[in-house]
Amino acid sequence: MRRLARLFRPPLRVLLPLLALAGGTWLAADEGQWLPEQIRGFDWPALRARGLELTADEIWNGEEGLLSAAVNLNGCSASFISPRGLVVTNHHCGYGAINAHSTPENNLLEQGFLAADPSEELPARGMRVSIVRGFDDVTAEMQEAMAEAGDDPAARARAVERRRRELEDEVRAPGADAVVVPFFEGRIWRRIRRTVFEDVRLVCAPPAAIGEYGGEEDNWMWPRHTGDFCFFRVYVAPDGTPAPYAEENVPYHPERWLEVSEEGVEEGDLVLILGYPGRTERYLSSVAVAMRESWYYPMRERLFRAMIAGIEAETAADPAASLRARSRIKGLANGLKNAQGMIAGLARNRVVERKEAEEAEFRRWAQNDNRRARVYGRVLDELLELDRRELARQERDFLFEALVRYSGLARMGRAVAAELAGGEPAEPVLRRERGRLWAGSEEAVLALVFEELWRLPEPQRGPWWDLLFAGVGSRAEAAAAGRARARSTALAAAAAWQEVTDPAADPMVELMVLLRPVLAELAEFRAAQAGERLRVGPRWIAAQEEWRGERFYPDANGTLRVSVATVKGYQPRDGVWYPPRTTVAGIVEKHTGRPPFDAPDELLAAAARPGRGEIPVCFLSDGDTTGGNSGSPVVDGRGRLVGLNFDRVFENVAGDYGWNPERSRNISVDIRYVLWLLREVYPAPRLVAEMLGPDRRGG
Repeated sequence: MRRLARLFRPPLRVLLPLLALAGGTWLAADEGQWLPEQIRGFDWPALRARGLELTADEIWNGEEGLLSAAVNLNGCSASFISPRGLVVTNHHCGYGAINAHSTPENNLLEQGFLAADPSEELPARGMRVSIVRGFDDVTAEMQEAMAEAGDDPAARARAVERRRRELEDEVRAPGADAVVVPFFEGRIWRRIRRTVFEDVRLVCAPPAAIGEYGGEEDNWMWPRHTGDFCFFRVYVAPDGTPAPYAEENVPYHPERWLEVSEEGVEEGDLVLILGYPGRTERYLSSVAVAMRESWYYPMRERLFRAMIAGIEAETAADPAASLRARSRIKGLANGLKNAQGMIAGLARNRVVERKEAEEAEFRRWAQNDNRRARVYGRVLDELLELDRRELARQERDFLFEALVRYSGLARMGRAVAAELAGGEPAEPVLRRERGRLWAGSEEAVLALVFEELWRLPEPQRGPWWDLLFAGVGSRAEAAAAGRARARSTALAAAAAWQEVTDPAADPMVELMVLLRPVLAELAEFRAAQAGERLRVGPRWIAAQEEWRGERFYPDANGTLRVSVATVKGYQPRDGVWYPPRTTVAGIVEKHTGRPPFDAPDELLAAAARPGRGEIPVCFLSDGDTTGGNSGSPVVDGRGRLVGLNFDRVFENVAGDYGWNPERSRNISVDIRYVLWLLREVYPAPRLVAEMLGPDRRGG
């Protein structure tokens, strides 16, 4: 076994080609986010010995199966658990919908929510549930688009995006859409057809003191005692077709739903995790990972910390504004702690060093054979060259992209500048941005961006730099200049943009006009890089495949996957062992009476009853998960719902860059805790009956 495989266990457990999955077995560890069509390649005798009673066809037969019960909910995962369209996911996935119905006088986040009957279920505006309906191989169409674009990398990338949109538009219809996605760095492309439901309604959510128990202090940590769950329901038109919200709509009857288990799982049990993992980057070079460790994640940490402080300062004196801001602060805080975990994990696991060792070994292998030297001898150098191009300008590009992505004022200014230049009307953008603007956040973004732009190395500056920082002599002055622009007349421009005829009349518009060529150049650079990666990436994967003597599972990209796992604990550091389960007794032990460990009185009273302290709350398994797996149903060997994935341990945040058998652990809320809460703490007999009633058997 190669040194890297011994020390770090990168993703070496792989699969058969997506179009030819028969033959051979390869699942030797609980690593991998597997595509539905790869399931037939599993080591089924080994899985049966571990307790898997389902067959390959029962999980996915090529068209449907147990995986059909797993749905995408606004980028989170979720699952149907009744024939009446009942969906369960994480509390933090439903946070925005709960917050949207909250006011200081009727704060559903704090008090929780339970619909006594269907008429009380609340519309979750903007939430969409999608179900996979089929897959089309569109590799040939995408390769044809690349070939027609010729040798210009940027043209190649743009051609791919055009063809992608065309293929998606071909099947778009009311209640249906599609996404075209690459696998294996573009060696294979799939069009995933989906049914989309827009009428989604909130059914039940626990109080934040349960759904967020532990807050940011416990976020990404173990042991965990968070009841991270909530329920929605999907509605359709009376004829059963997807439709926008309407009072006459009726609950949807899904083709598949999960049976809810009251038996639970114990240490050593096998579980499957179904869902839509967002993004992993396990085939990056050492240079690319080094960029993330040395600059990207440290800057994300600073940026999110500054934005949170700005929003909190702005809304501190206004309870209504503070409540409105909670969803955004929660998202930023999660990103902040994720960045901290990435920094710590990449360093602790010595990912860069180990990738460098692997790359040296790959070079020796490639040069040790004339054919390999001819076919693969240059591919690593080409990949590293692409990464070094980005390294040479990483600071500037990050800052400009942060300005555009995280500053609503920047988007407003850019829209005004575009209209003045003869482009699209600015009004739609301005109205949208005004509705979600937090001035404290905008000031924080511009202050940090200006401070860091002022500090840029000389090679990354341009003519814009002298104009932007004329008379600025320190980082503090640069930050102040950014704040001044954030307090500029951009808001007035949003209210009366027609009167802005001179870009210099508005400092934010002036900024966007000044930086427009820079942003245009950045867009062209990104397109050229993407086009080159479309050429180099598939060859890099082919080389890896031949070198390792194994085939790969693709990086996560938001598509339907299944992970195989075992319920088990772990050792975070020397002399410390964490068991894989927490209990209600642990909630009581953590209780301080103050947030984030302020357990509700109802829970504390129920916990005091005999035997209740042993009720399981959360459990660990070594599932291969990432962002997007929030809300993923965790099922036992019979396919019954036993938990909801909601987090990873802090030591596994950097797992996006490599699975580790010792520290890769995901955290799930135990469905037995959910059922106990709904029976004894906040009684919801109608909901429990629906989950466990006569038709509880999954469809």
